[in-house]
Amino acid sequence: MNPLHPIGRYSGMTSTPTDAAPGVDTPGVAAPQDPQLEARLRTTGLSAVLEEAIRPGCERVVTYLADPTATGSRSSYAAWLRRQVHAWSELRLPAVSVAAVDWPLASVRPQCLDVVGLLIADLRELNPRLRPTIVPRQASGVELPQPGIVIASVYLCVRLAAAPARLLDAARAVTEGPTHLHSATRYLARCADLAERAPGLRREIDSWSTSAGPVQTQLAVLTARSYAHRLAEALDARVSAGW
Repeated sequence: MNPLHPIGRYSGMTSTPTDAAPGVDTPGVAAPQDPQLEARLRTTGLSAVLEEAIRPGCERVVTYLADPTATGSRSSYAAWLRRQVHAWSELRLPAVSVAAVDWPLASVRPQCLDVVGLLIADLRELNPRLRPTIVPRQASGVELPQPGIVIASVYLCVRLAAAPARLLDAARAVTEGPTHLHSATRYLARCADLAERAPGLRREIDSWSTSAGPVQTQLAVLTARSYAHRLAEALDARVSAGW
């Protein structure tokens, strides 16, 4: 563990992340409070601490997300989409209704969390005869997950959006054809939109943290770190697509 890395110094955060952060996918369960992490959050904006927490995982996945060979052909693009579906499905991001009244953010809406759904829609567009073995989580009428989990999920999706967004033009070119009806680039188009919203989201997250309390802000950091690590592990695994 690098003693100079601020995240690594927190007593509640180890150098080898666990499979799931405390409270992830567990309504009503709060993350354990860490005095060192709490002190760090008091002196540094939450968005900066989130960035420190997810940077190792993000550095591992960026080569997959922005792989220029992914848009070399329709088959390459389909393979890239399948790999993303399986990796993102491992995270089990919260499914939030677009009409959620308690959504804590204004800069982005709950649709930003529907990563798997958009990827599957693009795959179906490329080959309508194929059907996925993975079904996206469906939003229900139940209450929102804990705010810290929502913030962590949104921050990761927006933070990682810039890398795949660079593939959008090439993907549009490779998927167009004489029978083209709809673009198979829904996910990449969403990424391009989210990438533009990143500065506003960071400011909003910092503002949210001033009244969120230490339990939810620490939960956001721990969850985001866990998600980034799990995504990197899933992309590294090269799991068979199953389509």
